[in-house]
Amino acid sequence: MEPVDLFYSYAHEDNALRDELSGHLKIMERRGVIRPWHDRCLTPGEKWDGKIHESLQAADLVLLLISSDFISSDYIWSQELDVAMKRHERGEASVIPVLLRAVDIAGAPFEKLQGLPTDFRPVTSWPNRDEAWTDVAKGIRKTVEHIQTKRPELPPLPPAAVPTMPAPIPAPSRDVVPEAERNPDQTVKAVSITGSRGAQADVLFGRVVREFSDRIVEAGKARGMDAIDQAQTERYASLLIDVPDQKRVLWVDDRPSNNRMETAALSKLQIEVVPVIGTKEALGRLESDPEPFDLVLSDWVRPELHLDTLSAGIHLLRQLRKRQIPVPVVFYHSTSSEQERDQRREQALREGAFGEAVMPDELLGLVTKTLALQ
Repeated sequence: MEPVDLFYSYAHEDNALRDELSGHLKIMERRGVIRPWHDRCLTPGEKWDGKIHESLQAADLVLLLISSDFISSDYIWSQELDVAMKRHERGEASVIPVLLRAVDIAGAPFEKLQGLPTDFRPVTSWPNRDEAWTDVAKGIRKTVEHIQTKRPELPPLPPAAVPTMPAPIPAPSRDVVPEAERNPDQTVKAVSITGSRGAQADVLFGRVVREFSDRIVEAGKARGMDAIDQAQTERYASLLIDVPDQKRVLWVDDRPSNNRMETAALSKLQIEVVPVIGTKEALGRLESDPEPFDLVLSDWVRPELHLDTLSAGIHLLRQLRKRQIPVPVVFYHSTSSEQERDQRREQALREGAFGEAVMPDELLGLVTKTLALQ
């Protein structure tokens, strides 16, 4: 399907924030969902005002990056905003205000438009800005999908001559899967080469991957790790970037702040992480949320009442299977005893969990294997 043309309307004082959003939306661009344009795309010698007007007139979606500098810009109000709102009123384009920094918008032409992030909470006020951008990207993705569904279907192209092709490579045997599960690092290295090269070919993508890796390194330090293989971490990131659909993770932990860096890392790759603090809340979200979850991450013990096992995580897993909720479960726990970890791993796998991890790089390997190889 043809990409949706997206136009950024913003004040130059907010260029750094626009750049952050571009990094998050770059994943959608890579997947061929959007085709963005902003004035930094101008080439030397182009008439900037004419090119801006041309790009704005061609846009299917206009993002208004709202701040005090946006509000005070005469050019934006007299040129870009006027054109964008008129095209919106005629049904020619969709307009989404994105609130970067707190500012009074009473009386603004876009005041009654549904804005982002959720509840129109300024991006800069979020404790974790990556989560704010993930929320923004999710809203933009929904609008893009709506725009694409309204487009008239194009007639099919006439069949082209089929060139002579070499014999197809046989599909891998199903027997390969268990071996992959026993050696996730080998699996990721084998399938992530293309994604890694694609990410390195783009400066913005390279930065997203590096920032993702930095978050994992920070998480490792918080858990007492001296070093993490950043090259391997970047390979994981490259593979997750090329997953065609946005993934959602339900993270069950009575102390969600313990997973702050890991959550920030996943948010960098547009993986939505929904934190809950207990089994009851987790089951409620899994059964009632309008959007499905692709993975459940759980700690091992929580201060909950459950009589069937000493582990709240295992109790959650049993409840999921009892209710026939097939979402995979990974345990992320902490123990200083290898013997205790072996016991937990054995029980987790016996009960049907996808795996367990105690360090962020181990967790990332399991998350990658679960989400990217589904």
